[in-house]
Amino acid sequence: MDKDLVQSGIHRYTRISFFLNGIAKTMDLAPGLSSLDLLNKELLLYGTKCSCNEGDCGACTVVIAYPFEGNIVYEAVNSCLYPAARLHGKHLITIEGLGSDEDLHPIQKAILEHHASQCGYCTPGFVMSMFALFASIKQPDKETIMAALEGNLCRCTGYQSILEAAMELAATHDPQSIVPRWCRDTESELFSFSTPLESINRSSAQHFYIENYYKASSSTELVSLLAAHPEAALIAGGTDIMVQVNISRKHFKALIDLGDVPELQKLYLKPDGLHIGAGVSYSQIMDSGIVRSDFPALIEIIRLIASKQIRNFGTLAGNVANASPIGDSLPLLLVYEASLLLESAQGQRQLALKDFFLGYRKTALMNGEYIREIILPVPPRSAFIRVMKSAKRKSVDISSVASAIRIEKDEAGISKAILAFGGVAATPVISSMFPILMQKNDPELTQKVADEFQPLSDVRGSAEYRRQMIINHILAYLEAYHG
Repeated sequence: MDKDLVQSGIHRYTRISFFLNGIAKTMDLAPGLSSLDLLNKELLLYGTKCSCNEGDCGACTVVIAYPFEGNIVYEAVNSCLYPAARLHGKHLITIEGLGSDEDLHPIQKAILEHHASQCGYCTPGFVMSMFALFASIKQPDKETIMAALEGNLCRCTGYQSILEAAMELAATHDPQSIVPRWCRDTESELFSFSTPLESINRSSAQHFYIENYYKASSSTELVSLLAAHPEAALIAGGTDIMVQVNISRKHFKALIDLGDVPELQKLYLKPDGLHIGAGVSYSQIMDSGIVRSDFPALIEIIRLIASKQIRNFGTLAGNVANASPIGDSLPLLLVYEASLLLESAQGQRQLALKDFFLGYRKTALMNGEYIREIILPVPPRSAFIRVMKSAKRKSVDISSVASAIRIEKDEAGISKAILAFGGVAATPVISSMFPILMQKNDPELTQKVADEFQPLSDVRGSAEYRRQMIINHILAYLEAYHG
């Protein structure tokens, strides 16, 4: 902790029980402690590295195993952003558990034999990302391997030797040979785990950036916590708030974690559309057959959000609640005509997403209210829906400009035309000119729509660059639509 921070008084600690490399542990965690700090500072395990501390480099990648829908899943996550309290009832697997000097794990052997490590700082992260991949998928193809490793950076080896090691593993190994016996032995204990999580008020001489951390176990408890702690910020995935703590040293009086509330983990179809709970991760959305069938553009944009590690615990609801004008998913959700189911102690209400954004990072959420679900009406099969993102990198980067389009036709002509942009105003916006100009078949449509927006310049692009991207996106959409 910084020396200039003053002493604090009573804090809300969390007592968790979990497994670490096959060994059961119970620990009292300081409020808001990240899994990386738990490993490095409390458990003195240094194989998991700290580099960027904001989920960009993958050096801190670990694997968590937990029951989900009758199976044990193995997922890679960025430990610098993953709240350690989330480890309750899960199995945390780190590089220290996989092999020894005398008996390397198959992934470590492949890395060694293909000379896929030089300074070695990034290597544990690559190994753990590969472990999660090969523990889950038999013989993944090259595209799947590259997607699993895109969140890991290497600045000296180069990626070809790492990819060759992974390709060899894909050809010669399956989950049975990748997952150690001690991991399998722990799986039955994960299924039968029943120890309750505890919160403890404790006096501390330290001052924490997060003073109190509350973990809701039900939607009823979540509503009560919000009513009792109106100053608290909500954390779903934590991929933005934990960056604010790690990098900006932002202070939070309290955080309320809704990530494990069972009612918020549901993704299901009803007559009014697809309901996505606030705790459903990006990866869970991508794995949904309903989404693949009826909302393929949502899969497309999620593939471009962050990395596999982030998508494994980041949430769509968090992207909405964050209310950033460059939120990658927001233009698409606007053209899907999404609505939000909001809940508080006063009950529930439904609000159209287009009415949710009031200004730069300002929303229509009232005190004590949270997003319970995102609701997406199922579009007609014939609807033309596309999404696009412009950024400096293909993945693991925030967009400079994001957009989405929806066009529907009937016997009379164009019946619906929606064009939405992010990164061109203080909020994600829907073009008011686009439907009029499309119906008129106005030849100056592109320029007139672009003139609606007055983007600003920042580190991700100048105003002029963004204006050109607006034009480019529209032209690409119209070419695809007419082609």
